Formats: sequence, C-alpha cells, structure tokens
Amino acid sequence: GLGHQLVRLSSAYHFAMTYQIPRVWPTHNPVCGGGDTILTIYNHLIGEGQLMVDIPYFGDKNLFRNPNLFSRPNITLDHGGQQRVIHMPNEVPGYFHASVYSNVWSVDYLMKGNSLAKEETDYQLYHQLMLLFEHRHKMRIKRVMEATRFKEHTVFGLHIRTGNGEKGDFAFKQRGMDDLDGWLTRVVSLLCDYKDKHSLFFTQKPLMVYVGTDTGSVIPKLQSHSNKTCGIPFVSSDQTFVEEGKSVTWHKKYDDLGKCLKGWEDMFLDMYLFTRCNSVLTGTYSSFTQSAPLSFMMHKSKQQQKEQQDKGNEQHHHPHYFCDVGLEGNRMDCATTLIEWLNRTSHITWGSLNGTKQRMKHEIMFPVMEAGGQIAQAFGKAGIKMD
Repeated sequence: GLGHQLVRLSSAYHFAMTYQIPRVWPTHNPVCGGGDTILTIYNHLIGEGQLMVDIPYFGDKNLFRNPNLFSRPNITLDHGGQQRVIHMPNEVPGYFHASVYSNVWSVDYLMKGNSLAKEETDYQLYHQLMLLFEHRHKMRIKRVMEATRFKEHTVFGLHIRTGNGEKGDFAFKQRGMDDLDGWLTRVVSLLCDYKDKHSLFFTQKPLMVYVGTDTGSVIPKLQSHSNKTCGIPFVSSDQTFVEEGKSVTWHKKYDDLGKCLKGWEDMFLDMYLFTRCNSVLTGTYSSFTQSAPLSFMMHKSKQQQKEQQDKGNEQHHHPHYFCDVGLEGNRMDCATTLIEWLNRTSHITWGSLNGTKQRMKHEIMFPVMEAGGQIAQAFGKAGIKMD
C-alpha cells in the first residue's frame, strides 16, 4: 500500500542522504493496466522526475551539504567509474522497524542522538512529496478545502482502517475492528468530551474532524452520532469508496487505468490533508499514518514548542498531537515527540484509563547501527566503501 511504500522510500532517501546520492526516483510495480509502467503511478501523483536529496536553494539548511546538520558515519565515498544507479526493490538493506525492545535498533539510540538524523530526512522527503502533490492537484485540493471550510476550523484527522473485508496479512495481524459500530459511537463521545473540556482551544476555530478511511459507510455513521450529541462536523473528500466488503489491497490489479490512478490519488489526497491537520488520530496502527502524517505532526509540535520557548507566550492554539485511539474507541493516547510515541509514554491520555490501548506495531524504520557490513556488501558496486 501507499504507507508501506513511503516508509521504505524514506529509508532509501535517508540512505541517499548518508552516502551523498543526490536523487531518488520512486517507482511502483505495474498494477493499473492500460499501459501502466513502473513510473505511471508516481508520475500521476507527483509529476515526472526524481526527488531531490541535494536541495541547493536550502543554503545553510541543506542537509546534504552541511555537516553540522547531518553528520555521516565513518565511510569513504568513491562514485567515480562505478555503477551510477542503485536499485532498491522494496526493503532497504541496513534499515529496520523501530523497536523499544529489539537489540537490532532501539529507542535508546534515538535518545542518545544516534538516529543519524532520520527524523529530519523523513520530514524533508514527506514535505517535498506533499508540495509536489499539491502543485499537481491544486484545483482538487482547493475544492475540498473550500467545501469543508478547512481553514476556518481546528482540524483533527481521523484515520479508520477497518480492512473492509480484507483478508491475508491484514486479518492475520488482527488489525480490524471487532465492534465497528460500537467503536464509532464511543469515539464520537470521546471527541465530544474532549472538545467540551478544552473549549478554550476551539473558540476562534471550532473543532472539525477530517475522516480518511477504506470504508465509506463509517462517515455517515460518525455524522449521525455527532448530530445527536455535540455536533462536531465530520467531513471527508469527494471520492468513490470501494464496495462494502471488497477491501483495498496492495496486490489487486486493475484493468481500468483511469479508475486505478483515481484510487491512488484519493489515498494520497487523504494523506495530504492529514498533514494539513492540527492533530492526527489513528483508529488502528497503519504505515499510512506512520509515514507523512506522523512526521508532520512531530515537526509541527517541535516548531510550536520552540516558538513558545522563544516568545514566552501562553498557548492559545491547540497543541499538535499524534494520537492512537484505544481498541474500544474510548481513550486516546497522544504524543508530541517521536520518543514519546515510540516509548508509548503519552504526553496526554484522554478518556477511560481502563480502556485497552491500541495494538501497536512501529512501521517506521531507522538505520541499524550494526549494519555496516550488510550495507557495504549490498552496495559495493556503487562505489560506497565502509572504513
């Protein structure tokens, strides 16, 4: 799926930054039919061409060129006369899922500053992707923003990934919702209570919830529950959802090129709008929200905290949170830093403390600190030599 791809693209982008490879070209296996190639989907989403790793007009803020911003490991770079293209078919050697307990990579590395600026390169990548998507699809984005009056609200993005009948890996990992209708009712009550208790934040810009989902029927249900209680607007973009029980699955192949590309565009639009939200709430763990939305929320939170420290102002705007909603929909655990989220030590928990926390798997990836030999072997032909 889209999140799975972007998480791995972020590893490739960090790899390119580390070993001073100035461009990354995102591709996708042909799934749309009708003359689809490995470039078709990303050409439609963000336009033709490569992603920039070396961004010269960033000046002193250029991670690629400023060693004070991006310190590289002890390596020798010798690209002369060597293979100029490195193919990464899916997983990026030397990168692994973040884990609190694993000996391969742990939160301890991040706390000690040993993530090799992965958090910074992630944001640079995702910011670039969102700008390219915005430029290519600005009229559609404008229509959604105007129809929902997005800028007039404090917007929480709510991601509800039910599976919509999906089997295989999704079902095996028990990522669905056992009582979806009950969960929807309780999450509306949770947000109503939160809005009432934090009304100061929503005086000038009322709370609104933007819903991104694989199951279109959840949106009118959320709207119905909200209309009967506190009246929070629940909105979504103008998109066509798949039939109930038909699922959205990464390996499905399509015969209709236009319809297929529209589906990918709809997914990317939801992700784009999540990055524009004040905070993001996840109904279940997903690489979709753990890619650009997580990165943007952590960046916004960091910027907000810095501004408050510099100016010494009271906080009048709602904090930027990345929240995991509990299994029953009656609690949310919210983080303002990546370490809080990885450690599951929330900045704030709202709702029932007796509610069950969300099942969690960290989909984001970091460089494995002991993987030098693995990287050297995989990319020796590309002129990368580890000291």
